[in-house]
Amino acid sequence: MDPSLLIQQYLLGTLSDSQVADLEQLLASDSKLRKEFAIAAATDAGLRDLAIQRSMEPPVVRGSTTNRNIWLVGWCAMAASLLLAFLFTTGSQSPSPIATLSTSENAAWESALPTTVGSKLVAGNMKLMAGIATVEFESGARITFEAPAHFELLDAMRVRMVDGAAVIDVPESAHGFVVETPGGFAIDHGTQFAVSVQESSQTSDFEVLQGEISVHHPASGKEVHLFDEQFASLSDSALSTQSATSPEQEYDQSNADRPRVIRVGTEGQSDYVIRNNRRGKWIHPEMLMVKRADSRKWDMRAMFSMSIDSVDLNSVSTARLRLNQVPSGKGFASRLPKLNTFAIYGVTHRSKETWGDDPSWEDAPDITDGILLGKFDIPRSQQTGTFGIQSDALLQFLRNDTDGRVTFVLVRESGLVEGTDRGLVHAFANDAHPEVSGPLLEFTLD
Repeated sequence: MDPSLLIQQYLLGTLSDSQVADLEQLLASDSKLRKEFAIAAATDAGLRDLAIQRSMEPPVVRGSTTNRNIWLVGWCAMAASLLLAFLFTTGSQSPSPIATLSTSENAAWESALPTTVGSKLVAGNMKLMAGIATVEFESGARITFEAPAHFELLDAMRVRMVDGAAVIDVPESAHGFVVETPGGFAIDHGTQFAVSVQESSQTSDFEVLQGEISVHHPASGKEVHLFDEQFASLSDSALSTQSATSPEQEYDQSNADRPRVIRVGTEGQSDYVIRNNRRGKWIHPEMLMVKRADSRKWDMRAMFSMSIDSVDLNSVSTARLRLNQVPSGKGFASRLPKLNTFAIYGVTHRSKETWGDDPSWEDAPDITDGILLGKFDIPRSQQTGTFGIQSDALLQFLRNDTDGRVTFVLVRESGLVEGTDRGLVHAFANDAHPEVSGPLLEFTLD
């Protein structure tokens, strides 16, 4: 009889003594079957307890058991207890940090993990869309990523590069650090090395700057050791090496198959205004703040302008506007709805595309001066992250521009759910922010 069926019938109490003996013999010789038995027993015990609690009736006794049955009943109880204890213990533990974001140079991110310098990072995916950033692992390994880069933090001794370029520095404490890439992986043996991954072609290039690494190709079982100034290329189908390079064969981080991206910033042309026209200490020079409150006295809206005269919009396939959220330190998030909606407008009135050094609420560009280009949402519990819009309306607005400069207005549509004021002020970085980049227009070219 099928072992799984034996387990099911045992739990139903329909096995004969000889079948119980067969099951005991199978369990003694098969560790996988013992695991299956433990899970089934724990599930059965939990369901029976639930049924007893709901009916408030004593459990039904199935009748007498043989010595073998008594042995299996004890096995069930022990398995159920151990399994439930394991589930309770692992379920109550929060993930432990495995790394720290130690530097961020003009970085723009798409990440559910925190992106402010000094943040502790747990396992998870991160996308560096612009700039350079360094992640230092608890093991001591340090990786500097160059945008655009997509990577996954796995544990203190392992990272997976999905796309992009990085330089890895590994001290003695982190010897054995593993970098996974499409087609295989590299193990450090005390070194500094570079890796470049091209997601579109699923290929990876390794260069040892100093020291030694081993590159592994699981599909073929091939392994090579690389030393100073040696190279290796890895794909699903092959692993190849190169001992030296000529000056003309510079290490190439580019991806010929990857669509070319052009990024345009504000070059300092960004600001925000407050409804009561307070300036001075009320304006933070490194942020663009937005707010909407019932009192309306402290409402805030942001505006920023970009020059696009160097972009051939006829060759652009997509356009995206990116904003990096940063903590404002002002107001209480609990007074806002759980999800807050933001809207971006493109200014269409030429006279409103610029503003002076100290713009007033009345004179600064407003949503009534343009058209809606898109919206995005931010949970009230989130204080950092990358957000923005990518829409046909945005691309059409850019293509309709006639003077090479476009201006945007950012507002928060969500108000308060409690009180009339003191709600959280949302903030986004401008070009003066020391850790993350200000607003960016990103053009993908055909």
